[in-house]
Amino acid sequence: METTTATLPLAAAAPAHRPARRLTRHARVQPATIFHPQDPSLSPEAHFPLQTVSGPDRAPFPRFINRFDSREMLLVVDGSCVNNGRHANRLADPTGGWAFVFKGAGSSTPTPPGMPSHHHHHEPGTTPPNAATLPPAAGRVAFPLERHGPSGERAEPTSNRAKLRAVIGALQFRAWGDEGWRRVVVLTDLEYVVWGATRWLPRWVARRWRKPRHCPGGGRRYGNRDLWEELQATVEELRVGGCEVSFWLVRGGEVEVGDGGDGGVMARAKEAARRAARGFEGEEPDAFTKISGAMV
Repeated sequence: METTTATLPLAAAAPAHRPARRLTRHARVQPATIFHPQDPSLSPEAHFPLQTVSGPDRAPFPRFINRFDSREMLLVVDGSCVNNGRHANRLADPTGGWAFVFKGAGSSTPTPPGMPSHHHHHEPGTTPPNAATLPPAAGRVAFPLERHGPSGERAEPTSNRAKLRAVIGALQFRAWGDEGWRRVVVLTDLEYVVWGATRWLPRWVARRWRKPRHCPGGGRRYGNRDLWEELQATVEELRVGGCEVSFWLVRGGEVEVGDGGDGGVMARAKEAARRAARGFEGEEPDAFTKISGAMV
């Protein structure tokens, strides 16, 4: 199945998406890293205040920037799944949504998130026909979880899959290295995503994606291989451009990242993901869709 690319209002048209290389047993995997705060006593909000950095090689847009290193920025991600694992209703299909926040609610260049019902190539600055959009929110992007992954295989929505998809969407949204960033820090509260991206992935690949037989589910395959391969390819692409990817794990409910708006940015990401999971029932995109932003 061919994957497609969609654009948001004020977003740049991106080339047709190609599935990432398969990570086989002998593939060399250099995973992303863990972010260690320079001052552990600071909240993410205080550590990465919303600001704009001026310079000949810097994009003139507000970002959550590390107060100790102006070449590091923060992305906040989340995913949601209605009827996750079919626990609420065994007969009803689960639906997922993912979202990320990359700048504050008070920013001057809002980019309304949108979900194209028909997957065509659209010109920058236009809304895809029959697009269903969430309410405009500067610096926030939300999208329903696609029925198929980047390799074209059908996959049932899950909470883990939605959050992993949010990381991919956030990292692919902009050519972050071209904005002058040496490191992008991804903030999330899901251990599966953080430890998978920074520790477990090389082991999974070396084991041919099969769980050890002495573990629960031994012999079965690890899930979401297509998204893990897509994430690793994205991390490697950013690294080649001089931008490293690190993950910052926060415990759910322990921290509220504020941005001067009505509510914290973590709460905004969670709410956007929940609305994307619930708001497009029956209209979920079929193919994996790359979202690209321009002038945002």
